[in-house]
Amino acid sequence: MAVNFSISEIRELSEQLSLKLNLPFRYMTHSFLKRRLGMFFDKQGIRKPAQLIEQLENGDMSDELCYFFSVNTTELFRDAGFWRNLRKLISANYCGASFKIWLPDVASGEELFSLLILLKEIDCLDNAHILVNSTSDKRIEQISKGFLSVKKMDVNAYNYKRFEGHQNPESYFIDGNNGFLFDTSLMHNVSFQKGGIEKVPGEKMDIILLRNSLLYYIRDYHETIKDMADKVLVSGGLMCLGVKEQLPAPYNERFECLDEKEKIYKKFRFIKD
Repeated sequence: MAVNFSISEIRELSEQLSLKLNLPFRYMTHSFLKRRLGMFFDKQGIRKPAQLIEQLENGDMSDELCYFFSVNTTELFRDAGFWRNLRKLISANYCGASFKIWLPDVASGEELFSLLILLKEIDCLDNAHILVNSTSDKRIEQISKGFLSVKKMDVNAYNYKRFEGHQNPESYFIDGNNGFLFDTSLMHNVSFQKGGIEKVPGEKMDIILLRNSLLYYIRDYHETIKDMADKVLVSGGLMCLGVKEQLPAPYNERFECLDEKEKIYKKFRFIKD
């Protein structure tokens, strides 16, 4: 039987989870939080909010909750037009020297694997140093081992074709016990840090991939995250938000829109870091 939460219970849980797990549950939309909590309670056999808070003293349960709240990307090269344009921009501006890319909110490996394939095919992989944020140890382990769902491989192959890749897409994967595994030899310059979207790097980044990561958060929080990303990005760097996001008008004095459809922005070079 599904648990029915009152509005006050959702608010209280969001505050307690934010404090206990140091993640922005308080900024998640009410509908998303209620839906995911209900599903998690059913899955774990939890009947009352107090039970959850008590069980979060167990580190495994805390990590499982963080894992459950990460919504998978599920496809390689989703929005193939974005990846084609990003390939052009990296080829033209970054391949001659070392550069840094940050993925602030990775729920599954598809976004990272797509990026690595892109870099490999333009002979730029060794120049790129990639930092990946994820909220769950379990999620980081799965991504670092290259796990992919077998159910989406036909879609992945179709998206790769639309991306206009240069290889047989199967060359990047091997059969695993529970699906396909990505070729982890391409991950030699990838670092992971456990943390949410607010855990910023200790150094400036040249490219930030924040594609459609804010859909489950309230609107005011979107501006907080975009401002944070702006501060981390070098002058002349790229911010990639995805088709469902955009930089609001106040950022017009700091960013040039390179791709209106795919929401790729370039920070003006005259902006002081």
